[in-house]
Amino acid sequence: MGKLPRNRKKNRADPTAKPVKPPSDPELAAIRTSKILPVLQDLQSADQAKRSSAATAIANIVEDTKCRKLFLREQIVRILLEQTLTDASMETRIAGWGIMRNLALEEEADFCVHLYRQDILTAIEGAVKSTIDSKDTPVSKLPKSQQDLVWNLTSSVVTLLTSLSEADFEIVDAISKLSTIINFLFGLLSFDDAPTGIQNEALSCLAALTEDNKALAEFITEQGDWLNLLVRLKDSGGFQAVASCGVLHNIFSNMNTNEQGTSVKGASDAILLPKLVETIQQAHDQTSNNGANGANGHTAHSSPDRILQMALEITASIATSLQEALELANGKEEEFEGFGDEADDEVGDDIGEDEDDLDEAAMSDSDDPEMTQEEIEADMDMVLGDDQDDEETSDDQDTLHQLVRIACPAVIMVARPSQNMNSSEVQSQALAALNNIAWTVSSIDFSQSHLSSLQNIWTGLAQRIWDEVISPVLSSNTADIELATAITSIAWAVCRSVQGRITLRADEHRKFMALYHASKNIATPAESPVAKKDAENLDDTFFQALGVKCIGVLGRLALDPAPVELNREVGVFLMTLLSGIPETPAAIVVEALNEIFDIYADKDFSFDEPVFWNNRFDKHLEEVLPKCKKMAKTIDKRKAPELRSRVDEAVMNLARFLKYKKSEKGT
Repeated sequence: MGKLPRNRKKNRADPTAKPVKPPSDPELAAIRTSKILPVLQDLQSADQAKRSSAATAIANIVEDTKCRKLFLREQIVRILLEQTLTDASMETRIAGWGIMRNLALEEEADFCVHLYRQDILTAIEGAVKSTIDSKDTPVSKLPKSQQDLVWNLTSSVVTLLTSLSEADFEIVDAISKLSTIINFLFGLLSFDDAPTGIQNEALSCLAALTEDNKALAEFITEQGDWLNLLVRLKDSGGFQAVASCGVLHNIFSNMNTNEQGTSVKGASDAILLPKLVETIQQAHDQTSNNGANGANGHTAHSSPDRILQMALEITASIATSLQEALELANGKEEEFEGFGDEADDEVGDDIGEDEDDLDEAAMSDSDDPEMTQEEIEADMDMVLGDDQDDEETSDDQDTLHQLVRIACPAVIMVARPSQNMNSSEVQSQALAALNNIAWTVSSIDFSQSHLSSLQNIWTGLAQRIWDEVISPVLSSNTADIELATAITSIAWAVCRSVQGRITLRADEHRKFMALYHASKNIATPAESPVAKKDAENLDDTFFQALGVKCIGVLGRLALDPAPVELNREVGVFLMTLLSGIPETPAAIVVEALNEIFDIYADKDFSFDEPVFWNNRFDKHLEEVLPKCKKMAKTIDKRKAPELRSRVDEAVMNLARFLKYKKSEKGT
């Protein structure tokens, strides 16, 4: 019988123990010699006092970029996992977790992925069970000095969990399956003696964990006490209230995407908006009084500026969730299928389906914001459809009512330019919230008379958004492209929601023409090989471009009953863009054609004869058609499948549109 082979691995040197080559940069080499190596040597010393002192020092030093990179180069993560986090000294262990927390905060997401692969979750579970959530010695029975140590450890662990949760969905899934950690987080929220800062960190962690996480949302709702606890916390105040709203919104959103729905009564965003609006108003007042820097002595979590950003972010997300719920209730929006060969009146109806006139009485009464409960319920019956469950309809009607009537005015207040000037982060988040609200309302079909009351309110708000938020930015001729893009998106949504019936100041429509020309200098997606999984993102880049949004605004402003001169100016502008094919980008061509189809969809429009026919738009479009066909063939379906599909559709519809206009004219 042969001998078993000798295990040669024992004779191999430990690769992690190999000495690290010093950096070639003289400055980094000096830092390594003077700061990094000595403190790492102390961290692994047999002297407990040295280890503890070194761990505390490193926790502070790693915030410096150069030092942090050098520590990572010297494999500090391995030292922490193998030695420091399991040290006999509690002070050393706590400092070690502080180092790990700071590394995760400062480094990119891939660092957290690396920690996850190094089984950091097992170490976290051990810390929770043995120290923080110990059954042998509860925190409340420890001396004050030891309680402070435990809370320091808790803060580091919870913050680390938040960083891990924000890094990767696989990590979120793994954490969600660890009942020890989920119980630990809710235990902190229910523990009266837990410091407020710790509870705030626990809420931030739960917000990260519950985003797009159906399994965890269902698990939390099954624990009735947890959901009730979150509802109670959202009625508190400050950061804790807003953060609780964020967690609840994530849970409600996940439950709404479940076809089986939820049995939790009143579980909808409708219960969150009053608190969010109250917080927005209070935080905005405090921020305005304190100037652009809203901290004024508050912590990063509790500063009015931070609270205001969070409230706006959650409001924006609620608007998007509501839009998705409305679309789900009514069925997916019917896609425009072009101009068929049916009778003229049927084709005309198809073209103008989304361009029905607003109720005249609604326009005249737009300043009256009052709605009875019966009117609200009637509105939502039409918006949501008759096949919805009564309780579900009630939830969505309350959310829509509060989003338009209560939240929108508060967001306008923050989004408009002011002397006190909110921080750029707050301004950006306010514009995002306003954008989402406007696009949600633009998805509602106001052609039914049952919606006149809701339409009245929105008509006044739409003009207010234009006057207080959009016009000031247009008049400033801002060079900030990000701001211009955000404002143009809002303008497009507002115009869509009221079918272009906006009172303009002077030549504001020309501002969007100028913005379009300015947008041509902005870089566009490069023509380079794109993996299939990235193709959709590339399409998003095309259709979210500033130029496309400018065309969208102009097209809505030119709709009937726009003045003939304004319509002619916009029509000529669009035709000029089309004549520039192939230099004109494909996404611009698609949007320009779609706007033309809508603008000149009916011969009864006042500008049809004096603009479309007198300016020979039909001849121009006939010349454009072969150019569009040729352009379509140049678009690679693998790189931009959506762009190619929409160009093909636009080409088909252009041919049908020309045929329709000729039959309408009788030529």
